[in-house]
Amino acid sequence: MDKFKEKLNLLRAEADAANARADQAELQLKKVQEQLASKDNEVNSLNNKTQNAAESDLKSQIDALNRKVSLLEKDLATAESALKVAQEKVRTLELSSEQFERKANNLEREKVDLETKLDDISAKYAKTKQELEDTLKQLEEL
Repeated sequence: MDKFKEKLNLLRAEADAANARADQAELQLKKVQEQLASKDNEVNSLNNKTQNAAESDLKSQIDALNRKVSLLEKDLATAESALKVAQEKVRTLELSSEQFERKANNLEREKVDLETKLDDISAKYAKTKQELEDTLKQLEEL
């Protein structure tokens, strides 16, 4: 019976040791589960931060691109306006050029006409002068 009690005590001691180990293992399991939950929360938090940062970065890139588009649209509008002004100036200059060409042609014609008249008048003058000289010579001879 002593052996039985001894064995029973031994089994109880083993059971107590096993229970203590089981309790310790449960505590470790609980700690590991808590650590795992904490790490999961940390991972989720970091994922959220990363996602928020990525979204924020994308938003800032989109805003920057929208500003660039706005500036380019303004530049385009300015360039188109300058082009219209330049085209109108070119048209005005072309019209002025045509008018000056017409005036130059008219003046050239007038010059040719005046030169022709001058030649005619010079010839008439020379003829009249010659006639006058001839007449004066004839008068002197009389």
